[in-house]
Amino acid sequence: MARCLVVALIGLLALPTLASAQSAIQPDALMSRLAYFSPQRAFALSPDGKAAEARLLALEAEKGKEIAARNAKLQDMQNSLQQGAGVLGDTARRQREIEVERFQIDTKRFVEDAQAEFLGVQRNLENSFLTKLRPALEALAKERNLLFVINEDAGLLAWANPTLDITGDIVQRMSQP
Repeated sequence: MARCLVVALIGLLALPTLASAQSAIQPDALMSRLAYFSPQRAFALSPDGKAAEARLLALEAEKGKEIAARNAKLQDMQNSLQQGAGVLGDTARRQREIEVERFQIDTKRFVEDAQAEFLGVQRNLENSFLTKLRPALEALAKERNLLFVINEDAGLLAWANPTLDITGDIVQRMSQP
């Protein structure tokens, strides 16, 4: 019984301390120190992101034309082999089959290399963007005295007040020299 009384007494003594700690952090004050942003949207809206996107589209178009030309040549080679199969001797026909197979393998390698090059360029552009994003985000967070900045694209944010979105401000900060 005495033990319960001591626990209850300690609990009563702690209540004013907890109440004063809770009243010190007002919900509005806390909300003004929270924000979120979307790195993907910042990338799409920023001049650097738009330039990167244009560069990637140009690279994709360039490699697409080269792949289409190689595929057309491969198709021509295969058609030529089929049309001349009856006229060609065994040695000549086998030689052309080997040429078609080699060109097909070369085309496959070219496609794989083009994909790897595209992903490498994309990764470099994204890293370059992140190199500029981090200082802008940090400066804005310090300027506004934010406690937390949540990444909207991480999928953890179910809903947030749109007034807490600082994506546009980050893009503006990154665009400044």
